[in-house]
Amino acid sequence: MKTTSNITIEAPASLVFLWLEDADRLKQWVPNLIEDEALVETPEKVGSKFRQVFSERGKEMVMIGEITEYIENERMRVDICGDMFDLDLQYSFKAEGAARTHLTQETSIKFKGMMKLLTPIFAVMNIFMGSKAQDEALSRMKQLAEAEHKGA
Repeated sequence: MKTTSNITIEAPASLVFLWLEDADRLKQWVPNLIEDEALVETPEKVGSKFRQVFSERGKEMVMIGEITEYIENERMRVDICGDMFDLDLQYSFKAEGAARTHLTQETSIKFKGMMKLLTPIFAVMNIFMGSKAQDEALSRMKQLAEAEHKGA
């Protein structure tokens, strides 16, 4: 299942990019993210691994991720694996002047185990609801990045 979201943020790409890289910033806009820790860090970023913990309905869900593509202030791609599903997240940044950034997030979800049986249901829900959760998260990031930019 794939979704795409686009948003324009009134802040430079270098600042918006930090909202993906910085663990403290990430926890402010990614829903239910309670922990984000580096496991392996590489100088070129590609190959860096991390562990994220999400709180979902009172239970913790651990996911392990790896940066698979990295061009500072332009692109980042991460693969995140969990027990129930895997995510392929691609972020593309396009500077529109000195203080405006267009961000595109493409998400591919591959369900595992019993969750795989629900893929058709999720696909239908996606048709009607679109990428609502993804859009809401990016809107939160937009608010935070713009507030930080204005306060700078």
